[in-house]
Amino acid sequence: MSEQWFVAYCKSREELRAQQNLHNQGIHSFFPKIRKNKIIRGKKTVIEEALFPSYLFILTDKENSAFPKIRSTRGVNDLVKFGNKIISVPETLIENLEKLCYSINDLNADNKVDLKKGDKVEILNGSFQGLTAIFKEQDGLERSMLFLQLLNQENTVSFSNNDIRKLES
Repeated sequence: MSEQWFVAYCKSREELRAQQNLHNQGIHSFFPKIRKNKIIRGKKTVIEEALFPSYLFILTDKENSAFPKIRSTRGVNDLVKFGNKIISVPETLIENLEKLCYSINDLNADNKVDLKKGDKVEILNGSFQGLTAIFKEQDGLERSMLFLQLLNQENTVSFSNNDIRKLES
């Protein structure tokens, strides 16, 4: 069985509907999404957006074609073609896209750190790089408040969660 990846052009904002309907028909598909931080109604939230809006990757066997079934799936407009020929996508491209989406989503997803009040952290970047501080509390989605000893005084300073890491006790 020689399954290949093909690209389906979907109706606007109906990629998830098309993916669900294809799944119900036993057809495997991949819809690459990335997480982004956006401000919605004054509040910072994490949302998922399509990496390629209106496009869906479909794995099917070209010889035992499910193309008519795919074209008639709710949410799908048509398969991407050059002239009359339906084009396939190399499997390595799909594998690389899956890895890319996984790594991007891990980095840009909810940047909360798993820290408790009183945990020791190391500052990784900036002018305080290498200093040790005490975790106080979360300061929004991407920042944390730390107690930092400066000039024999304990100061409360806000740092990006990407710039700190928990020290093992």
